[in-house]
Amino acid sequence: MTSTQPPTQLTKQQYDDRADFVEKLAKLIKEEYHEIYRILKRNNEPHTENASGILFNVNEISQNSFEKMKTFMNFCFENRNDEERRLKELEDLRKEANTLSNVTA
Repeated sequence: MTSTQPPTQLTKQQYDDRADFVEKLAKLIKEEYHEIYRILKRNNEPHTENASGILFNVNEISQNSFEKMKTFMNFCFENRNDEERRLKELEDLRKEANTLSNVTA
């Protein structure tokens, strides 16, 4: 386990990145939240657990942990986009097959 100190003062870019992360955090599903929690735990980042869930201040975690969480979140969203693209391609193929089926019938 590694423990790194949080940045003493965030740059504007770091602050903006973290604000963007917080907005996107709400779009994660339960299993993805669990991985964010595991990243916090593995890196000994400050957080609070209660009946409502896990709470943490994104501005108090280390840049290293933040980058790991951001990378994971990007991975999740890229996978979703890929899946949506594949589903659209399948739907287009179904429509095309139906059209060809109707033409030859």
